[in-house]
Amino acid sequence: MLSKSWCRVATFLAMTSRQSLEVPLNGFQGTQVKRPSFKIVLSYLAIYIVWGSTYLFIRMGVETLPPFCLVGFRFLLGGIAFLALSLATGRLRTFPSFAELLSALFLGVFLLLLGNGLVSVAEQSVDSYLAALTIAATPFCVALFNRVIFREKLAAFRLVGMLCGMLGVGLILYNGNNIASSLTPGIGVVIAGLFCWSLATSLGHKMKVHANTLVNSGLQMTFAGSIALILSGFLYHPILAILPAVSARSWIGCAYLTVPGGAAFFCYSYLIKHEPSIRVVSYAIINPLIAVLLGLLFAKEKATPLLWMGFPLILASLGIMLYGGEIAKKFAGKNSPFPG
Repeated sequence: MLSKSWCRVATFLAMTSRQSLEVPLNGFQGTQVKRPSFKIVLSYLAIYIVWGSTYLFIRMGVETLPPFCLVGFRFLLGGIAFLALSLATGRLRTFPSFAELLSALFLGVFLLLLGNGLVSVAEQSVDSYLAALTIAATPFCVALFNRVIFREKLAAFRLVGMLCGMLGVGLILYNGNNIASSLTPGIGVVIAGLFCWSLATSLGHKMKVHANTLVNSGLQMTFAGSIALILSGFLYHPILAILPAVSARSWIGCAYLTVPGGAAFFCYSYLIKHEPSIRVVSYAIINPLIAVLLGLLFAKEKATPLLWMGFPLILASLGIMLYGGEIAKKFAGKNSPFPG
């Protein structure tokens, strides 16, 4: 069972998320915080806890299962299950419009096939906790895309948080030798996945998607899973030839990613639709904590030399970027030195 402390964390973050819907971009005056709904709190809990552990299970999955096979199985099975449930419960009353299908295809490709798929490819050579800490830069990238694409104002405290966070990522990636050797091809693939996921998160908040979150998630997962399995046919041996060599550990990883992981993605899609994108990615604060603990304690992964510096810097930067305005207002009132 989830502890009361986790519920308090999720409730606080959800309340600040709800608050941001009512806050003008240039200040916090006139803000009235509403209590978040149970669905909002539960959705935040799911993406915090489940996604924090998925990096370890991805690492288990790709030990003997090719990355895009893993992506294909988990998302195609999950997508079909979501769509079947939508039909059975009457949520899919009308066929999605062309615009809704196009949005689902785009988000499925960039969030799941590329965002998640490239991380799966990278974890063949990159430690799970390093992948998680790199992906923790998602809020910084989302803020950057929001600024470039939608011309959203980037407040001073968010800019400070973004720069410090990027520095923190650089510190944890440094292997103790030199910068060039620290940026391995695997790390480059993780960063590519980071940009794909962040772009889709930024655009997804504005795109026309199916009104029902279960249908929308099912469409995205089905598109991503189908394309991933088609790619697998070109990149690897035939699937029937691969399956006998897949270990029990990899199947456990695949099952975890399919069921709890699929449920968490449903929650993520729900939050993208109902919450501001810069707040939705607050999961990046909690996920690295869980991923680092699991990677170092259970997977016996080796810590990088500057992990002890970079890790807290990333978490502090995320806190400043996501909640700096609220904190500044609480302690400094209207005379806060942090505008917007």
